[in-house]
Amino acid sequence: MKMKMMLGALTAVTLLMVGCNDTATPAKQEVAKATVTEESLGLRKTDLYSEDTTVADETKYGTATAGSGKFFDRAFDNAPPMIPHDVEEMLPITINDNQCKSCHMPEVAKSMGATAIPKSHFTDLRPRTNIGKDGSVVKEGQVMTGVNDTLTVQHKLSSLSGSRFNCSQCHAPQSTGDLIVQNNFRPDFQSSDMKRGSNMLDTLNAGVE
Repeated sequence: MKMKMMLGALTAVTLLMVGCNDTATPAKQEVAKATVTEESLGLRKTDLYSEDTTVADETKYGTATAGSGKFFDRAFDNAPPMIPHDVEEMLPITINDNQCKSCHMPEVAKSMGATAIPKSHFTDLRPRTNIGKDGSVVKEGQVMTGVNDTLTVQHKLSSLSGSRFNCSQCHAPQSTGDLIVQNNFRPDFQSSDMKRGSNMLDTLNAGVE
């Protein structure tokens, strides 16, 4: 009698397990169909083991001569404008040899049809800093007492700031080429003037108390 009961219980468990497996099969098949492939994991849409397939088309920089290029609107408020002409013969830019100044200095820019260097580039924003005899940090004559001490200054300069001479550290030449990932970014300017102009020095401390 006990043997029959044990066999019956085993049979019931077996049927239950088979039944569960049968009902789980379609679900497993659905999971298999929904598996994410390597190619769809990232933005580049290629597998992770073939780096040679992720190389974009060659970037082609503009060859327009200075004064004949097409201006692009800035990417955001006070963004460094892109260079609309060829710069091949103007590099490297050094503090003693900067051909950009021949067209972009404020006093000649308008007559040259060029964008004038903004007044922020003729301003030194770095506090005059010294080390006191006791080892303290002194900025603009004030002893700094903590690591979070800040001091905002604007020293007007009669010439281009030494920290601004290397134009190509911020301004990039325009280029063409197909992107692997499309750029859907659309700028939202505070005013239409900001598409081509700059007011960085006037708004530098906006929102700062």
